Amino acid sequence: MRTRNTGRCPRLHLLLLAALLSVTWLIPLGATASAAPSDPRTLLIGQSTRAAWDDYTSFGQAPDGGSVYYELASGNWVGPGHADYASFLAGQGRTVQVGISWKDNPPGFEGGDENAKAARSRAVTQELADGKYTDRFATLIDFIDAHPSATFLLRLDYEVSSFYHCTDDTCASYKNAFARIRSLIQGRAHQDNVRFVFHPVRGEFEKLYPGDAAVDKIGVSVFAHELCMPIHDLGGYLYNGTPPDNYDTATLQCRNAYLDTDSSGNPSAVWKNWDYDANVLKMMKFAQDHGKRMIVSESGMMNFTADGGDTSGAEPVRGATWTKRLFGLLDYRGPIPNMAGTYDLSDVIDTVTYINLDFRYGWDGQDDGSFDFPPDSTWFADGRLSRNTDARTAFCEGLAATGFRTGCG
Repeated sequence: MRTRNTGRCPRLHLLLLAALLSVTWLIPLGATASAAPSDPRTLLIGQSTRAAWDDYTSFGQAPDGGSVYYELASGNWVGPGHADYASFLAGQGRTVQVGISWKDNPPGFEGGDENAKAARSRAVTQELADGKYTDRFATLIDFIDAHPSATFLLRLDYEVSSFYHCTDDTCASYKNAFARIRSLIQGRAHQDNVRFVFHPVRGEFEKLYPGDAAVDKIGVSVFAHELCMPIHDLGGYLYNGTPPDNYDTATLQCRNAYLDTDSSGNPSAVWKNWDYDANVLKMMKFAQDHGKRMIVSESGMMNFTADGGDTSGAEPVRGATWTKRLFGLLDYRGPIPNMAGTYDLSDVIDTVTYINLDFRYGWDGQDDGSFDFPPDSTWFADGRLSRNTDARTAFCEGLAATGFRTGCG
């Protein structure tokens, strides 16, 4: 099960403006533009099974790697599909992003609602910080050792949040667990081919940050809301990133303010439409300030249909819009909501993971009789680029325009 953070952007009122001016007005204006990362960007195709890879390579060149999941509860891959895909990728010396998760299936959880599961996940986080469950990483460490030519990007749980990972307001439980797991794997793995990824929900990246010494890369999920795209759910279209009256339904954009100067040179809040949620841009700025590159650890198209009944409604048009915004984020230069100045963030994101699956059949995308997402859910969409001509074209153009190592055709 996936948890989502609303990442709501507050309205800018006088008190907020005053606070922002006191903190941000000293940031230099007019940052100069710079080129995208000098090294080629990398593309990962996920997730869960090789089916995503096979579908993508039906039209695109072989990507740089893929994404799979490993769970603490069993001390093993989430399923045989994950194990097979990891072996396929690592055997070719490619990049394997591994989501090491405990929030979805916390050890010792005996049942209950989501609040009960979250409480157990928080307790497990502290137990990890205390040095428990070290044996659960043996299979993963052995796998890393067996594939010295591969690169492993280890997410120490994914979309981490205070709800699932913090036992108090300091979030020391997660920060210490991150450091403990890193130390364990580095101490036992015999290869220098592992990088550790901090992948928070978009609204809590500062609160849970384990520190510069522990984090190699910062991850972010990019689905609909991160790109200011509404999705269809029970009751119609919805967008969860800004208050409804701050959303432009005609252009499918967020409305928010940044700080500029008026004709007299005084500080002034300027309202504009945005393609990106404020917290995503702020997270990119945070990564840049800390000298970290970012990875889009998960991305995929959600349900854009007009009635939630099928995936043929608005997907052809909105799928292309979503894709263009995804690649536009990689090359972002401009203001940031609620902040003064302009920023060049075009060198921050160096890796993108696209979940090239048919979401009508769950997170593994397999039509095996275990139908996971009903037609009125936000995930009832076929996200395979091979099935969406306009989105596929935009994706291939985006790879070429933003400096990826691999392309299409």
